[in-house]
Amino acid sequence: MKKILNQDKFKKIISIIVLILWCILIFYLSNRNGTLSGNDSLVVVNFLGDFGLKLESILGINITYLIRKLAHIFLYFVLYIFAFNSLNNFNFKKKNIISFLFSFFYAISDEIHQMFILERSASIIDIFIDTLGIILGFLFLKIVYFLILKGKKKEKKVSL
Repeated sequence: MKKILNQDKFKKIISIIVLILWCILIFYLSNRNGTLSGNDSLVVVNFLGDFGLKLESILGINITYLIRKLAHIFLYFVLYIFAFNSLNNFNFKKKNIISFLFSFFYAISDEIHQMFILERSASIIDIFIDTLGIILGFLFLKIVYFLILKGKKKEKKVSL
């Protein structure tokens, strides 16, 4: 019994550490000036180009802008999942709402933070894009939960 409690406590601590580290990563990326941040996107564009994916010429759009916005979606998709996981390990009620609000207000604080960074600015559009990532994280977890629940129901039918 003591071993189970220690494993439970370990999971709680790890989930909080992972969430904090992800928040630090978002803060670090936001803390980079506009030139450095733009160069990050160019690295991805060049990487894709090395594989023959010249998306800018194929799609006819500014691909670095698209990559930056996809990064926002990804970062906040993962943030929501990590926040939900931490709350789940502590058996919080209303995990979805609290995880959403935590992630959403972190997105707002991130944009405010960028107002003080050289060559960066706050953007309401980025908050909407971050929120899209949060919603996708919520939907992803709902789908995974549904599939797991559906699988468990099938197991029960087979075992009876």
